[in-house]
Amino acid sequence: QDIASMSILCSDKTGTLTTAKMSIIKERIYAAEDFTQAEVLLHAYLSANPDKKDDPIDRAIVQAFNEDTKAKEIFATGNYKQTGLIGFNPNVKRVVAFVSYDQGIKTIAKGLPAKIMDTSAGGEDDGELQWKVDGAENEDYVTNIEKIDRSLSSSGYKTIAIAVCEEDARNAKKPVFRFIGLLPMLDPPREDTKLTIKSLHDANISVKMITGDHVSVGKETARLVGLGVNIHPGESIRTNMNEMAKKEMIWEADGFAAVLPSDKREVVMTLRDHFGIVTGMTGDGVNDAPALSAAQVGIAVEGATDAAKNAADLILTEPGLSPIYGAVIESRRIFARIKSYVVYRIAASLTMVLELSLLIFISGCAINPLFVIILALLNDVSMIPVAYDRADATKKPQLPRTWNLIILSIFFALFHTAAAMVFFYGIGSNQRINNFDLGSLSQTCLLDSEGFVWLHLVLSTEIMIFSVRSPSFFFQSMPSYLLVLSVLFTIGPIGSVIARYYYNVPGANIGWIWLFNFVYFVILDFIKVGFKAMIGDTAGEVIKGDGIVDEKDTETNDVKEVLEKKMRYQVHSDSVLAPDERNHSIIMTPKRKWCCNWHPNTVSGFVAPINSVLPLQKPASSGV
Repeated sequence: QDIASMSILCSDKTGTLTTAKMSIIKERIYAAEDFTQAEVLLHAYLSANPDKKDDPIDRAIVQAFNEDTKAKEIFATGNYKQTGLIGFNPNVKRVVAFVSYDQGIKTIAKGLPAKIMDTSAGGEDDGELQWKVDGAENEDYVTNIEKIDRSLSSSGYKTIAIAVCEEDARNAKKPVFRFIGLLPMLDPPREDTKLTIKSLHDANISVKMITGDHVSVGKETARLVGLGVNIHPGESIRTNMNEMAKKEMIWEADGFAAVLPSDKREVVMTLRDHFGIVTGMTGDGVNDAPALSAAQVGIAVEGATDAAKNAADLILTEPGLSPIYGAVIESRRIFARIKSYVVYRIAASLTMVLELSLLIFISGCAINPLFVIILALLNDVSMIPVAYDRADATKKPQLPRTWNLIILSIFFALFHTAAAMVFFYGIGSNQRINNFDLGSLSQTCLLDSEGFVWLHLVLSTEIMIFSVRSPSFFFQSMPSYLLVLSVLFTIGPIGSVIARYYYNVPGANIGWIWLFNFVYFVILDFIKVGFKAMIGDTAGEVIKGDGIVDEKDTETNDVKEVLEKKMRYQVHSDSVLAPDERNHSIIMTPKRKWCCNWHPNTVSGFVAPINSVLPLQKPASSGV
């Protein structure tokens, strides 16, 4: 249900929009003064984590080092050995390694360029070591490095900065770090990413990219995959003191870069709680867990950590966004099936209750209770194929508007009941309908008249499903052959045969019942389309097929992209959850005591006294 209702998907970049198969472009390595490209690569290798062989950055560094003869020669002659490591933390965005070699111990830092230059950049963090590289006070020096970094980032490279301290920084009072250089890493987009994003946009799902990489990298990646380039730094979320301006920025942004885990969660919470949008979030690491648990649709991508999987509602076994698009299509179809069955079930039950009650109150004509039970049983059994019915995935997110379902059900029930009364008391008095007499309050109706009413109820409630299941006109959405056969078998070999041979209803009367119901079905279906438009439950466009769009459909321009985004956001505004539906909880309370005032604790799974059991709360982020 939540996936069918999803309007905005917040997606991480590495491994989801991109391949995560990073490679270092050695020709573009920037080496600071007094250092060579081989030395930059060597220090990056020395700060790699040997325990994280699947880490895309360290894997690329190791591969580049193994292919570089000069770097390996320096390594072989220096007797280098990593003796300690402060691992990567999404809050500090850097790794610090301690390396012993022939001349002593050195400390190597590797990470986000801004954090390597000055660990206080973007706000103080909780890192064990804090520093500013030598020369950071020189504005021209810093500006030059930032210019080089922006140039590489604008070309689509993810940049990793390296700095070194020629001693153990843990023991030094004022450790001096020198900036060594920048490693340009290329992480190309997946082949299907652009087409999948276009398909999601066509399904009125906006994609916001949220990445820890530099803003320039985020903008270039967004451009390559067909997203907007209105990318803001995560710092703009943390430092913006105007709450309304910050919320509007989150709403309008195409993504955020250089973010912290708290930024991801705040984006999701703002979209969910303030704007009332059903929000999805993808992630793969421990740092993504808070945002995954906050989103209504938390999605752990392929290869995610256990922490991310535990926080998510959906776990992907294939890489990329395309499985998410497939889930959206199928969930909207399932939603359509459930919606049609709920409306049908309420409408059919109300129709039977109203028609049978009015017949008793007006004419005293009561149907044999056994055949009322048979009618209800036939009605239930014949609807089993609804679960396998053909259903169309609409281009609009599907929200469970409870009142719309109830109003639509009442509409069908009232119109069916009114038509039945006209048929029974108006057309039914015509001489061409033989042996039909509903009697009066003083006497019961004849057996064949009772059968006439019973068969009419069978037909009207059975063929109703073909109007209810169709979002628009019934002929625009073909049902499954199983559902057609099930309904025809119920109204033909079962319903009509019982009416003819048990109730002795004349064949001509059976023909009149069939004729009236099918004519009225067409009329009611046309009225239904207008009524659904009146209550704001129109079908909208339908997504054709299961696959993503063709490459020729991705051709666009700036004006078209702005217009499409504006139209998409209008659909988002129409798909807002009511305030009382954005946060909800389910409280489980015991209904009976066990022996000695003990009962099973549904929270922890252990047996506990009743007074000690806390209610089980379900956060609004949980998927259905």
